[in-house]
Amino acid sequence: MIASKKYFAIASATGAMGALLFSTPSATAATPTSYVSDECSSSGNRYCFSIHYNSRGAQTNYSASPCFVTNKNIPNHYGYSPNGAALVRYVFRPAQISGTGATCVLSNDGDGKGVQNNGASASNGECNVMNRVYVYSGYGGPSQAFYPTCGDYWPSDNLVTTLKNNNASHERY
Repeated sequence: MIASKKYFAIASATGAMGALLFSTPSATAATPTSYVSDECSSSGNRYCFSIHYNSRGAQTNYSASPCFVTNKNIPNHYGYSPNGAALVRYVFRPAQISGTGATCVLSNDGDGKGVQNNGASASNGECNVMNRVYVYSGYGGPSQAFYPTCGDYWPSDNLVTTLKNNNASHERY
């Protein structure tokens, strides 16, 4: 009886080693991840809510850093999983808004960084909808409202101290 247990243990270990040696990369691959910086359906992103990586300029009141644009409620700035097998991450990218040279311009500072807990300012280019940024996912905790500017994106407002680099969701209302 003892000999058969030893043989079983050796065979199991050998089988496991073989599986490790001959496994395909897809067998151990991580969840596929895509990166999204644009959740706005407005043509050229002309009328969107924009969260910026950097604070607004003291002289211009624009935030020229990469941004994330949307005209949707975003319950979690980290991202979401549409099917449980893939992950969509929200990130900052430059040049997200066409027709304006003063906001979301080409810059490497913050490009590709995740939106959650990295936002420093925001601007609301929507026309009739306010947006509110929250400290917690699911629209909870301290928040800050952003009034519509109907495509102007000026001025950008810095996030209040509680929310600066501590943002997790935002909703339209």
